[in-house]
Amino acid sequence: MKTLKYLFVILYLPLLTGCFKDETTVDTVRISEISIDTLKMQKVYNIDQNEELLIPTEGLVSQTERSLPLTYEWQVNYKFYSDSSALRFASNELGSFPVRLKISNEHGSSFYEFTLNINSAYEKGIAILSSNSEGEPLLSIMRELSDREIAEGKKRSFNSNCLAVTNPGFEFPRNPTDIGQREKQLYISFKNQPSVYALNSSMLNVESIIVNNYPDFIPERMLITDNSGRTAPVIAANQAMYKMVTFEGLVVNYGTQLASTYDKNAVLYKTGPWQNYYIFWDTQKEAIVYFDEYNEKNSLQEKLDFTGHVPVAAYERDENYFTMLTLKDGVFMKTSIAYTWTIWNADYTESSFGLSDNQVVINGTPELTSESPYVSNTTYQCLFYASGNKIYRWYYNTATSFPTEPWCTLDDLEGAEITSLAVSPDNQQLYVGVYQPQASGLNGSFYLLNCNTGKNEGDSPYLNVAYKPLRVVYKPR
Repeated sequence: MKTLKYLFVILYLPLLTGCFKDETTVDTVRISEISIDTLKMQKVYNIDQNEELLIPTEGLVSQTERSLPLTYEWQVNYKFYSDSSALRFASNELGSFPVRLKISNEHGSSFYEFTLNINSAYEKGIAILSSNSEGEPLLSIMRELSDREIAEGKKRSFNSNCLAVTNPGFEFPRNPTDIGQREKQLYISFKNQPSVYALNSSMLNVESIIVNNYPDFIPERMLITDNSGRTAPVIAANQAMYKMVTFEGLVVNYGTQLASTYDKNAVLYKTGPWQNYYIFWDTQKEAIVYFDEYNEKNSLQEKLDFTGHVPVAAYERDENYFTMLTLKDGVFMKTSIAYTWTIWNADYTESSFGLSDNQVVINGTPELTSESPYVSNTTYQCLFYASGNKIYRWYYNTATSFPTEPWCTLDDLEGAEITSLAVSPDNQQLYVGVYQPQASGLNGSFYLLNCNTGKNEGDSPYLNVAYKPLRVVYKPR
């Protein structure tokens, strides 16, 4: 037994010696851990489509012990993208993508994950459709900024020549005439090769071209409401009315409906609670036409005689009434009409609806014609209209005379002519398209004015961002 006991001790000593040696060896090795300064990086990055994102790692990485050689790996959307120390990324694909940075040395790795949002450079904002003296089209868009971009001090600016950028090698017709949006498509009409181009509203790539076999169809005014409707009236150059079926990409004749000729400027259209409203001026009958996509109603012709009147403007007064402004024998007349064609008394009997009750003479000789750019503002109950480089504001519910002095004059651009007016969706800003005919190149500019004060907002004016503006609109998406 004693022999076995001593043998056990002898065998155990080498084992103890081996453990102490291993422990001493491990104690001399120091792991060089990698640290990424996450305070210098973001959890969410936002870039525009085709814009390059650059994320350098210089100054972001440290090691706890000696500096060992580092390797880098960037993964985008769970796929390997680059092994460069800096990330350079650009894409024409829109969306939100996970990104992971992996930095390694011979002792281990560290990781940092974030989200990359690739946004369209043509998201909701302000769009200007313009053309030069040769009829070449140009689409300029200034998108709204996110809260983060505003906090970072980014400034709004126009992306010009959007059609060419998003449709490389594609040649558009000349002489554009109008622009409108319905849900996820943006429509632009052209006169030179009579057609309507349907573009993806975010990407601005051409999705379809709407043409027809009618020789007299030259689109000038599209009355497109931004809803789930399937059709839209289009007034042609000869004042004939056509139906554009947007989903099927067709243009058809209305037949017996809307078979007359119609003024392209004195029109009003809006989305109602159950259907769309369209108000036209029938140039043959000299009467107001109400159209609801199913019926044409001319019943007011017997109650309101517009014989000899020239239409000047049609605008929404409030949610229940619209107004037709006309000129007869040098006298301006304002006619307010209910969308229902009927005015009711307090006891629910129908009110009289004659000339003396509804047509009011407006005094003065304003710089206002049937060709003047104009837009109404239901919040301030006024009509903005332009002549040359001057903008006038007429309070249509209270003023019995037109203003004699301009509300605003754009005197900082030599020879400027205002060609388009529109208001923001909240009625707080006035969009002004202006051009200088004596200048060459991008001779169109844009003013963003406060509807109350007439003062410039943002970085207005935005100079040389378009050709001659034909239409300025708010692009909702």
